[in-house]
Amino acid sequence: MLRRLVLAAAIASALVLSARAGAAGDADARERSRAAFRRGVAQAGAGDYAAARDSFQEAYRIFPHPSILLNLGIARAHTGEWLEAEQDLVRFLADDGGAQPDELASARAELAQARGHLGTFRLRVAPDGARAALDGRPVALIPGNFVDVRTTRGAHTLHAEADGFQPIDRAVAVASDRAPNVDVTLAAAGGGPTEPAPGDGRRTMALFFLAGGAVAAGVGVYAGIEAASRANDYNTPGSGHFQDSSTKASGLVFRTSADVAFAGALVLGGVGAYFLLTAPSSAAVQARVVVSPQGLGVAGSF
Repeated sequence: MLRRLVLAAAIASALVLSARAGAAGDADARERSRAAFRRGVAQAGAGDYAAARDSFQEAYRIFPHPSILLNLGIARAHTGEWLEAEQDLVRFLADDGGAQPDELASARAELAQARGHLGTFRLRVAPDGARAALDGRPVALIPGNFVDVRTTRGAHTLHAEADGFQPIDRAVAVASDRAPNVDVTLAAAGGGPTEPAPGDGRRTMALFFLAGGAVAAGVGVYAGIEAASRANDYNTPGSGHFQDSSTKASGLVFRTSADVAFAGALVLGGVGAYFLLTAPSSAAVQARVVVSPQGLGVAGSF
């Protein structure tokens, strides 16, 4: 019995000492975290947000108190790290730890600003087992399914690869909060590529606008001929329509239609030329204007 009592007392003493040591270590960590936090506040006040970000990261690493995330998110927003800023601010709002109303309002305002710089697109890559990275950052894929990819708005480079398949690199444009889906199928090594070549989208748009411009030009030519015919009838004595008000009115309508059609043809043709000239030059451009019973058009491949 005595030996048991001695053993129990020893265990109790060890637990007390361990708790005291843990409390002392916790207090020390808090103090070091506060020091890093205060340094970050001073750096942010001086406009050095990159240094402030590093100080807040250090403070959170030493002692991960939720309130640090608000300052860290704001600092990251000022350095353009919008994705990381969103993550920090969302975590702060999810576990505010008794934050004041003005802190919550500030976090929500900063979060809204950060999200204005971000967008999401859905990505699927085949075959199963493929790997993908956006701007060098790995993307976790789900075989056979789309996954949401959150990133900053603007142009990005997607790299996809799989064992035994040809790797690809393609441009991905994120222009809004919800960008179009990206569905990639890799070609087997040694086989023909199944992924559209970069710039195919611009060449397709060029074809569309050039065709529209050709149609508008055709309408303009027709309307111009009709306007000239009615003007001739209106000004020719004995034509049966000499000085006829309805002939004049219809002639004005055709002339206005011709002006509008030619203006539209110039705009559409200009936009088509822009897309054509800014498309990658690796693909050959083959196009021709064709005349059909339906009017003018553009045929060929870009």
